[in-house]
Amino acid sequence: MCEPDTMSASLTKSSRIARKYATALVIALLALGVPGTLFLYGNEQADRARVEQYLEHLRTVLPEADHFVSKDGEYPHFRGYTHSTDDDVGTLVGLAYLNSDVGHVITGYASEIVVMVGLRPVGTITAVTVVTHDEPYGYRSIDLARFRDQFPNRRYRERLRVGDDVDGISGATITVNAATSAIRRSTRRMFREFVKEQLEAQP
Repeated sequence: MCEPDTMSASLTKSSRIARKYATALVIALLALGVPGTLFLYGNEQADRARVEQYLEHLRTVLPEADHFVSKDGEYPHFRGYTHSTDDDVGTLVGLAYLNSDVGHVITGYASEIVVMVGLRPVGTITAVTVVTHDEPYGYRSIDLARFRDQFPNRRYRERLRVGDDVDGISGATITVNAATSAIRRSTRRMFREFVKEQLEAQP
């Protein structure tokens, strides 16, 4: 069951709303002359809190990383690094993201399904973990390894169709289809955005 992550579900939904209000607040206060450094500090605190909130899942999908950074923007996500020091963020291991943050909120049989996906910079999935859901449990659950273990090393362009590329779970067809769709769509969008960012950064 996903009981330990019930709080994560509400925080995931509320974080999107909070970011919208926070942006409006920053603009208003800057107009009043409040120092911008205060917001930098506040954002850093919020980013650290977000990493802590999902740290267990981050370690699951990006096990090679020894340092995680929360990235804001149109598609909020995390980046995992290795060999980081006080002076250098280190080598990028991969990206991690929630399907709900990348614009693909998916509803299964009974609830919204939130998954975290790890993605290497070359476009292959490292691992997936189910953050929260209220779908069937027991032998039909998408929490089981037999579902999660089908995704590592899959490329972002793969179709990932249930019954073809991904095995279904008897009695949980709607749930498996929804979770697989969340993984496929969010991965394609996140990788496209990452590639776009890298190209724009070229001199």
